[in-house]
Amino acid sequence: MTLAFNLQATKIESSQYYHKDADRAEICDSRHHCTTTSAYQPKQLHEKYHGLSLQNLGSFMILPVTGPVQAEAMCFFECISIKHLNEYHPCESWRKTLIFFSQTVPSVRYAAIALALVHRNYLDRGSSDCAHQGQSLKDWPPDKAPLLHYNRAIQLLLSQDSNSTQSTAVTLLACYLFTCFDHLAGNYVQAVKHLRGGVELSRNIDKSILYNNSANDAKLSGVHTIICQVTRQIRRLDMQAATFLVDWAPADMEETFMSQLSPFDGTIWSLDQAADYLQVLLARVMRLRNTEQMALIDKTLPSHSSLKDVVLRQLEMWSGLFENILQPSSSYERDSETYRLISLLRLQYTIAWILLSSHGPGREMNYDNFLPQFQQCIALASDVAAAHERYSGSSTPTFTPEIGIVPVLYIIGVKCRHPIFRREVLSILRQQPIREAVWDSISAARVVERVIEIEEGGFGEGPMIHSMEQVAMSQRIENLSWEQVVSGRSVTRLDITYVFCAREEAHVESLMV
Repeated sequence: MTLAFNLQATKIESSQYYHKDADRAEICDSRHHCTTTSAYQPKQLHEKYHGLSLQNLGSFMILPVTGPVQAEAMCFFECISIKHLNEYHPCESWRKTLIFFSQTVPSVRYAAIALALVHRNYLDRGSSDCAHQGQSLKDWPPDKAPLLHYNRAIQLLLSQDSNSTQSTAVTLLACYLFTCFDHLAGNYVQAVKHLRGGVELSRNIDKSILYNNSANDAKLSGVHTIICQVTRQIRRLDMQAATFLVDWAPADMEETFMSQLSPFDGTIWSLDQAADYLQVLLARVMRLRNTEQMALIDKTLPSHSSLKDVVLRQLEMWSGLFENILQPSSSYERDSETYRLISLLRLQYTIAWILLSSHGPGREMNYDNFLPQFQQCIALASDVAAAHERYSGSSTPTFTPEIGIVPVLYIIGVKCRHPIFRREVLSILRQQPIREAVWDSISAARVVERVIEIEEGGFGEGPMIHSMEQVAMSQRIENLSWEQVVSGRSVTRLDITYVFCAREEAHVESLMV
């Protein structure tokens, strides 16, 4: 199965501002680059953002708000955008870091304002449109404020001292915000460039910064905290990109996995640790699946059956250790945020296990053997979707750069041929427009709907089939990819390419959402 958008043939390169030799832009004038003092004193700042060693990061000052647009945008960023950026993995210290740097560092301030403006526009359009529409930034109405702030942030990054550790932390943080901005704006190729740039920068950080948190160097300790936080966020997005880019190889995937699990003592200590381990395993599963699909097309490519068995054992070991940390106490189950994370991790584990376990000579027919697991996934996805709606406070569109339930529901919709369960998937996907990186629940629902039409011989026309066995192997779609196409203010078009099981001819269609 190929899970891909139009990015699968894109050559990934680092954005220009990650190169030390890039031309430096002119520094903003004083009315944009103001760092006067405010009512907050350093001691009060430290008390407000405790635990980050912020007093050791340098002479930061709270930036004044220079107009109603900035004031509203900053309020929206702190109250709305930050809440959704890490919806599936909420972290209070990361939230405080984002707020602190957006209040004190000009480049981060402009990046945060740009993200807030584009986020607000996205929600405004979603609440006013009957149909959820995708739209790229260049096709928006005349309001250029998001792009102006976005460009200003890049100019300020170019003008900073590129050799300091502190500037590295700021650049990584801005890179994360730029990635979110372009995902939300529909500029997916640019978002991938920002992500790749951040990944490369994080790989080149002096290891002493990441691994030597010496108490004798308090300033290094503060920078170490920030760099570790933002690197973790970027690495998570890097691992998750494997769900929508067939040629994406997460940085240091094998090295990261081995460094985490080589000294493995048979214990997972926390939900965060469990989530980090699972992200690596999920990336490996997707890489194996994509490689196997390529091998079906190109018979000269080797099979990865032995690697599949290794990853399958690692997944099953992860599951046992994960369930063990939930046994001693039910406190996890009582907290709504951790309960949602538990359900999401179980969901992602189960679909990964299905994808690996279903590989065999029966090809698409093998998925029929996993109906109980598909049922379990749908129940878990329904729980997470309900929690998602409660978290967002309404049924209006939401966005997060992280991968949650949408790709899982998409996989179930195209691989589980049970007619009732497929339609339950459609119901969940359509109940609230959700954007997870490039994954759009409404677009995913339209693709699943079309797959049902093809495999069942006409969706909504005539009697519905009653069993999976009624979908013959020759009628089942094996390879499927799709690309979002936006033209002006028109409704998003989806170009899909698919191949029937055990056949070679590719079929191309265009769908209107």
